[in-house]
Amino acid sequence: MELIWIPIAMMAGLMQAVRTAAQKSLNAHLSTWMTTYVRSLFGLPFMVIYLWIVIQTEGLGVPHFPAIYFVHCALTATTQVVATYLLIVLFRLSNFAVGTMLTKTDIMQAALVGSVLFSEVISVTGWIAIALTLVGVFLMSAAQARQALTGSILKAVFSKATLIGLATGFLFCLSYLFLREASLVLEQGSTIWRGAWSVVVVTSMQVFALGIWLAMSEPQEFRKLAGAMRPCLFIGITSALGSIGWFTAMAMQNASYVKAAGQTEVIFTVLLSTLYFRERISVREYVGIATIVAAILLFVV
Repeated sequence: MELIWIPIAMMAGLMQAVRTAAQKSLNAHLSTWMTTYVRSLFGLPFMVIYLWIVIQTEGLGVPHFPAIYFVHCALTATTQVVATYLLIVLFRLSNFAVGTMLTKTDIMQAALVGSVLFSEVISVTGWIAIALTLVGVFLMSAAQARQALTGSILKAVFSKATLIGLATGFLFCLSYLFLREASLVLEQGSTIWRGAWSVVVVTSMQVFALGIWLAMSEPQEFRKLAGAMRPCLFIGITSALGSIGWFTAMAMQNASYVKAAGQTEVIFTVLLSTLYFRERISVREYVGIATIVAAILLFVV
């Protein structure tokens, strides 16, 4: 049972790939911020139901919440929302598979940030994997910008798609690390119970804070939700399942390892890109994707 976090993380990766694909489609009808908000708004009820089931099963009630726990949860909620927003923006600059793959540096950035600020130890193999990831990102950026590798290197590396993709990955990596810290603060109860509480607390913060922001800045977007109820519910369900998987797995294991196992999302993303969106991926983009996948596998080993 100690390796149960691996299939949980893989399930979370699948749900994230499906949910992100649905968000890309929904963004054609709703604003980017509202598309970001939908995952939290429609996912929260399912997360609350899950928490209730866990409480009934575990026989535990409300935990003692130290003040630092809410700080970690607030940082998790903020970085996750902004990263999701940037991911949706990225889809307008690159296709579905490439846009998602540009954010896959999150696991490597988590290793970098974790080693500096969170005292995680990175092996020599890990640093090699980080270098390979940067090569993969460059290959994909150059392909997306339709530039030859012998062309302007600086222009390729610092293209808008690359910078947004790297920023998205960085914010996602921070959300994983803050989430991991939050789960470690709640010392009592099982990992499933701690993960269930964390997913509800973080998502509730997102629903409340982003809801107020949208009510003031884009009130007309709320009226559009009635006409997009089916995709919103689908995003809510898949988001809830994915978040429950991530939060539970990260309560059990190191955040970098969990995200590594969840990189099966890459396979699902490519399948969705080619079979559902009918998008074409160039040879260079495939090479970039393969390089990042190889780096991820090397990092895990």
